[in-house]
Amino acid sequence: MPRKVAAGPVNPVRASAVELFFDLVFIFTLGRLSSTLAEEPSWVAAAHAVIFLLAFWWIWYNTNLATDSLDCERPTVQVLIICVMLGSLLMSINVPDAFGNQAFVFAGAYLGIHLGRTLVMALYLRGTPAWRRPVRGVIWYLLSGTLWFAGAASHGTARALLWICALAIDYAAPALRWWVPGLGRATAAEWRLSGEHLAERYRQFIILALGETILATGNFYRESSRDLEDTAAFLITFWTVVFLWWTYFYRTTSSLAVKINVAVDPYRVNLRAGYTHLLMVGGILLTGIGGELMLKAPGGTMSAGNVVAVLVGPLLFLVGRLIFEAWVFGQLTKYCLTSVVGCLLLSPVAARLPPLAVGLLGAATITTVAAFDLTIRARLAGGVNPAAGGGAAGRSPVPPGPVTRSR
Repeated sequence: MPRKVAAGPVNPVRASAVELFFDLVFIFTLGRLSSTLAEEPSWVAAAHAVIFLLAFWWIWYNTNLATDSLDCERPTVQVLIICVMLGSLLMSINVPDAFGNQAFVFAGAYLGIHLGRTLVMALYLRGTPAWRRPVRGVIWYLLSGTLWFAGAASHGTARALLWICALAIDYAAPALRWWVPGLGRATAAEWRLSGEHLAERYRQFIILALGETILATGNFYRESSRDLEDTAAFLITFWTVVFLWWTYFYRTTSSLAVKINVAVDPYRVNLRAGYTHLLMVGGILLTGIGGELMLKAPGGTMSAGNVVAVLVGPLLFLVGRLIFEAWVFGQLTKYCLTSVVGCLLLSPVAARLPPLAVGLLGAATITTVAAFDLTIRARLAGGVNPAAGGGAAGRSPVPPGPVTRSR
């Protein structure tokens, strides 16, 4: 089969309708994760949520790499994506029971998604220089699969540890260039990525995560007494989510597409973007959970774990942004780092404050960063619509303007 396997000439590739349809399942997934953790906040539940988030993100991330190489207008590719969507939905449904009696369903769906998608990629890419990519992938997923099923056959802590090791293999594989004896390591020449497509997909997932957080917080507020304290907790959470959006779309991805397109090794740039976006998504998820915990007892006392949940959401998002900018663009945003450090220094005091005050501290931290973003961007380029994704912030790390690459 021909490549793109491509949708046409060298024009920037936009996300297809089937990809947007595929994303719908992750609204449900994020909702399941946040509601499960908010209902029973504990360190064990948090560890389980981290395992689930890592597993779902790896499905979404690698499916994007597949759709970047395949023509999503082909019915066979659309069927593949819908099958991945179905498997992801089965995993989401079984999130609360994956550490119970549905472990084999969860692990089987996870491995079935990765192996099925990778085998289809092998068929599409046969006869091209990139055919080794999916072959290596099958071998690595079979390796981690032994731990996934060993974990499913175990119980309690043993299952969690085995699944963490399996995820470590999955996440380490691309960092090790998918090295396989006889096939060697993946080379940069095997990857022809569309920066426009991948950057758009990251933006879409961030919007999806932010939207789910707002919906979950709104539903929780609807079921509360809606008195003054509840309303304040709702508004603080909404305020925080708005400024998470602001700091992301004003600065974070404005130049990612160009960076991927001009990179000597675009796959490594995209991999770093994937790892750091995972941190930002985790921060958004924690922000929503923190909002729900505030609504439960806005004026009462909080445990140390609840303080962490309320405060760490915005901080984790900012840490993800810091690492993203440093790792992808080689720039350290000093005011962002200062805000994070300042909030961490105040966190011991936060343990003695009521939930609303803790939420205000997190909201003030993200708002401070957004204010600096706006000030710097306005000084460089004049007021620019944050949703436009262009402007001076896009010109800082790399040269501006769309860059197309031969696919």
